[in-house]
Amino acid sequence: MNDTDPKPARGRPKTMDADKVLDIAVAAYWRDDPADVSVNAICQLAGVSKPSLYREFGSEDGLMRAALDSYAERVLSDVFAILHGGRGLKDTLEALIDFASADPRMETGCLFYKMRAGKHRLGPETRARVEELDRAAHAAYESFLESCREAGELPVGLSLGPGAKYLGEQVALAITQRASGEDPASIREMLTLALSVFARP
Repeated sequence: MNDTDPKPARGRPKTMDADKVLDIAVAAYWRDDPADVSVNAICQLAGVSKPSLYREFGSEDGLMRAALDSYAERVLSDVFAILHGGRGLKDTLEALIDFASADPRMETGCLFYKMRAGKHRLGPETRARVEELDRAAHAAYESFLESCREAGELPVGLSLGPGAKYLGEQVALAITQRASGEDPASIREMLTLALSVFARP
């Protein structure tokens, strides 16, 4: 062997693209029931081995938790931005109606709501994160309604806690209807009617 001969590669092989795997996992969980998507399916879609996936994410639960975190950053953050936008009752409700009935990302439903509905089938890390996001969403809805009350926009006597729960669940229902293939125009009409309870008489 002389100095011009190629030298054997040293060290560990190139690691997998964790961001790519995460994108694939988010898409798979979002498209189907998250608890029904196996690690083997994710590995096959991403072209990676199960040991390498576990080295990166720790476990199936760790991968699912990371996927939920990614989804929250990309999608749920838009809902929080709407609620914290300070645009007043009418414009904020319109923005929520637009998101639920017209955002193209909601055509297959909401990954968070899917995980929340089936959280008893999730691992402890992912379940804890679902519950944390659920509390944060309720607090955001309640804070929004409180600001509307301070501005004199809410009906007298409307209870903020139940009102926040009702508002969040109506948005969730509309998105679930999108995933089941109902007509977006009908969903918009029904959601508009459901949220009319927040308008002052």
